[in-house]
Amino acid sequence: MVNTKKIKKATIWSSIETLLSTVLSIFSILFLARVLAPNDYGQIATAQFIVGLLQIILSLGLNEAIIQRKLLVKKDIQTIWTGSIFLSILCCLMCIIIGVYFSFINNKILSYILYFEAVNSFLFMLSIVPTALLIRDLEMKVFAHRAIISRIVFFIVAIPLAFSNFGLWSIVYANLVQTCIATLLILYASKHLIPRKFFFNKKRFIAITKFGFFVMVENVLWSVVSKVFGLLIAVFHGSAALGFYNMGTKLTDIILNILNTSIIRIALPIFSSIQHDKSKLLYAFQASTYYFNLISLPAFFGMALTSNYWVPVILGEKWIAITPIVQIIAVMYGIMYSRIFVGVAIKALGRSKDFLFLSLTSAIITVCAVFFTRNSELYITLLALAIPRILITYPLGMYLIKKICGFSFLSQIKPIIFPFIVNMFCLLYTSQPTHLS
Repeated sequence: MVNTKKIKKATIWSSIETLLSTVLSIFSILFLARVLAPNDYGQIATAQFIVGLLQIILSLGLNEAIIQRKLLVKKDIQTIWTGSIFLSILCCLMCIIIGVYFSFINNKILSYILYFEAVNSFLFMLSIVPTALLIRDLEMKVFAHRAIISRIVFFIVAIPLAFSNFGLWSIVYANLVQTCIATLLILYASKHLIPRKFFFNKKRFIAITKFGFFVMVENVLWSVVSKVFGLLIAVFHGSAALGFYNMGTKLTDIILNILNTSIIRIALPIFSSIQHDKSKLLYAFQASTYYFNLISLPAFFGMALTSNYWVPVILGEKWIAITPIVQIIAVMYGIMYSRIFVGVAIKALGRSKDFLFLSLTSAIITVCAVFFTRNSELYITLLALAIPRILITYPLGMYLIKKICGFSFLSQIKPIIFPFIVNMFCLLYTSQPTHLS
């Protein structure tokens, strides 16, 4: 069982990181909205979506595999650290190759962005094992330091370049410097955990990544919902539409990242520590779901309700077209992520393979939504994504956790009822014109 004092300390530091990251993310979004046009933002987003998909595939789910594994000996750590270095180099080379391809088809800007992202991808992949080892030990203080220092460095680099008319390159250069600083901070903080000798054992690596492989496949399928969805938007609707979509998701992701940083990150190691006690696991699942929804439902639904008022004020008139995008994504997030601990509980039991069906269903819905609405407005495409996902994957998730964890339907719904009712009353009250004027 994880030490209670350590859990409390980790929660405090996660909350501090959440606060710092949220404030800096808001400043970052405001800065990007003023510096970049939707088309420029779409170019950067396209490169980041491509690289993000590569990172998900080549990471092999190592982060979750390390956190979930109950026994991790020195040889295991040496093996996964050595393997991760090879994967980092491979990811970097693949990004460069894709960049060369875009250069051949005369998309020079995207190809140059990908060359910079190749370095970022190498550093990101190199950080996976140290990050997982720190999370496994609930050393969350490190991430608070990383968040504030690397984000401040981003602004120190980006703001002067933006005022010097570097345009989107001010963001590209600043992202590279930020990633370098963040990686150095993680490597320094985890120097007592990272082995100093290289060692690789094929059998050990396969054994560790056996769990992680299915997590990786799941992450690839979920990435279809976000990254591949974004790339398909760029193909069918253009870079400007992708810019609007990506800005809309960045705004809603502020809330999601707050909850993810402060709650979800420490949930997997805690759930994993009690995986053999179903009664404790059920209690942890219900308590986490209850408190998560007390915060998430009013946050997401409130964002959707008030977006008409704050979007033009905060982002400016050129971004006003993202208002319906924010509304649709926020409502979808509010409903879908009310069940966010389903995946955490299943992974804690080492049953990530069984969760793939839900991920596959969401991926199929996503591709179909984009394809069948390719000639429609962007908000129609988002509605075609959101409605089937809610109606199909929500009950499917309930069935899976009943089958795998043995939690009854009633025990799953119970922690959501009170937050949902309270939120509905609040929304009905605040939606009156006198309260929004």
